[in-house]
Amino acid sequence: MNAFTLSLPIRLVPRKGQQIGMLLFFMVFFGFALVWMAGAAGVLDLDDGTLRLPPQGGWAGAAFALFGLPFAAVGLGGMAVAILKMRRHSPYYHIAIDSDGLTVRELFKFRRFDWDKLPGFETIKVERRTKNGRSISHYTVATELLPDNSQREILRIRADDYGAKSGQEDAEALAAWFNQLRDLALDHRLHAQTDVPVPEPFRATAIAVSARPAQPSPTGGVTRQASAAARRPTVDRQ
Repeated sequence: MNAFTLSLPIRLVPRKGQQIGMLLFFMVFFGFALVWMAGAAGVLDLDDGTLRLPPQGGWAGAAFALFGLPFAAVGLGGMAVAILKMRRHSPYYHIAIDSDGLTVRELFKFRRFDWDKLPGFETIKVERRTKNGRSISHYTVATELLPDNSQREILRIRADDYGAKSGQEDAEALAAWFNQLRDLALDHRLHAQTDVPVPEPFRATAIAVSARPAQPSPTGGVTRQASAAARRPTVDRQ
């Protein structure tokens, strides 16, 4: 059986399908805010849908409509973020994987983690209670054990943002993959341009950023699939 491999460095980008849904949601949110502002200003008659310029009472009397600006800004910002995440080669919102470690990039945040400074990865299940019921999310995390036996979470990734399967399957696959890469790096067997296997859930969202094109190759060596031994147990957190 052939494994899908890419040459380091690799970039994981958010799933497009998820971002399309968010884009549509914020478009509706932004449109609703504009319609409300137009109605509150008296520019739009919400009963018959006609426009009135200038509004009845003049522009000074339409100042109340400015209270809708924060909502319009939220909608506009949400659309911008979704579009940035949908751009496959966007410099924002991705996880960069190379022979030295991981880089988690967001719009206003840049975090770098070296393999030799990262503990092993595991998965956690976080359950939250909302007014609509329970919300369950699965994450891939790296947690450090401190001298006083307490734990400090160094890195948390919502794997479902990048994977094509269920949240739990994506988190487990990402943890196993990162553990495999970490072990290779600690053994000095991970270098620039090394071919590494990409787990199935992330094949659509992983791209090579080096000049060498991606090629499927037989399993073996560093191209073998992450084994079940690389997986760590899931931790439930309330």
